[in-house]
Amino acid sequence: MRSVRIALVLVLLLAGCTVGRGTGAFPPAADMNAQPGIGPDDDGRDYRILVANGLSENITMIGRADGVWSVSQDIVATGQAPNQMLVLNGLCYVVNSLSNSVQIIDSETLDVVREISTGPGTNPVFMDFIDDDTAIVSCYLSNEVLLIDVGPDAPPEDRIIERIPLPPSTDLPRDDDDVPTNAKPGGLKVVGDKCYVACSNLKAVHVAGGPGLLAVIDIPSRSVERMIELSGRDTVQVIHSPRFPRRLTVLSAGDNDPAIGFVGNGTVESLNLDTGEIFQVIEVAGAPFGGVIGPDDILLMENGREGVVLRVDLFSGVELPAFALPSYGEPLSYASSILALPGLVCVTNFNADRFYLLEPDSGEILAELATGDGPDAMVLAEGAPPD
Repeated sequence: MRSVRIALVLVLLLAGCTVGRGTGAFPPAADMNAQPGIGPDDDGRDYRILVANGLSENITMIGRADGVWSVSQDIVATGQAPNQMLVLNGLCYVVNSLSNSVQIIDSETLDVVREISTGPGTNPVFMDFIDDDTAIVSCYLSNEVLLIDVGPDAPPEDRIIERIPLPPSTDLPRDDDDVPTNAKPGGLKVVGDKCYVACSNLKAVHVAGGPGLLAVIDIPSRSVERMIELSGRDTVQVIHSPRFPRRLTVLSAGDNDPAIGFVGNGTVESLNLDTGEIFQVIEVAGAPFGGVIGPDDILLMENGREGVVLRVDLFSGVELPAFALPSYGEPLSYASSILALPGLVCVTNFNADRFYLLEPDSGEILAELATGDGPDAMVLAEGAPPD
């Protein structure tokens, strides 16, 4: 997630609002101990899925063992506004945006191993790994990316290896020369010796002031090599899948009206990593915050506009019918994180505090389980999804 959701969490925390906390009365249709029927492409294997809850600031474990799904609430506390989780070598890395830290948890024992500060006022949102002991982190408020030593031995004062500033407002393209914008980095991905960083280019919270941008950082020189101007606006995420090794997929949430929210002119663009050129632009009727390319090569996307899962066929370059989630009438109900598994799609709804299992072809809801307050990120405890 995504810079947009971080601001939502901040507003809710400061205002003391109960939006997203639920009433404790679950809808009659919700099966809290669901054991969904196995679809044709779901082999029934065991899973342990970690769900980070942005408002209750804890992690929920949802798992399947011997065919039975179960939920374990509040298994470990996080920092403020956990925004992303990654698993590498048995460790789960949690990016805590409002407490400005990367928290490292043993994904088996769930013990907190250590926590690394990114510094006050940075607002870290996403990270990726350069190698086993080095990560790169985007910082939304300070408009920079950090190279961080995440290994076990570095002293606290030596954790931040390098601060790489993104271009200042004067160097960014904008709609109105008199209205400055800021890069506002979000999702990022390391591919080879480059790191690609989504930059929203905002003039106000959620409000685009110019075209979205993709920053290309040369890792050996620790510098911004190039800024690519995109067709989309409020660019928030980049995706690189081993299924498309020479393609980078870039998501832009689109325009936002402060009175009504996202208008629904999101964009999916694809960059050829060999030529460095954009070769495909797909308009989508929603506000994609993030996404994943499933085993069927369909791009599934979170949607900051409403409680539906956006879908795109990257081969044909067309938007597919969206999958609607159950609606209980709350504000801020939107598809907030997605995980694709063989024969299953896992989706959370931020305000409904729900985890759904969907059939990937039809969008049929196979099960609905409870999460903590404001589920906003999830990851397999064992690491990458199986092929």
